[in-house]
Amino acid sequence: FGSSLAPALSRSSTPEVRSPRIAAMKTLAQEESIKVPKGIKISIKSKIVEVEGKHGKLRRDFKHLPIELYLANSGHEVRAKMYFAKSKQLS
Repeated sequence: FGSSLAPALSRSSTPEVRSPRIAAMKTLAQEESIKVPKGIKISIKSKIVEVEGKHGKLRRDFKHLPIELYLANSGHEVRAKMYFAKSKQLS
């Protein structure tokens, strides 16, 4: 009789405690610069980037991202500054 109660009393009656979920940290500000090759023409207006080269024209819209795009170094460099970005957005 006494041996059948012993295993029931030895089990912990406290509920399982799970650690809180760790959120991905956001970067406050990240800045990248890209050099523009010769023969490439770039225009940036209101987060819309247009690139024109010998193989054609490409247009991308970045309005959905918290990013600041601008031409630097007399148009020979594109700089992108992103605020409060997650690691996926920085890549």
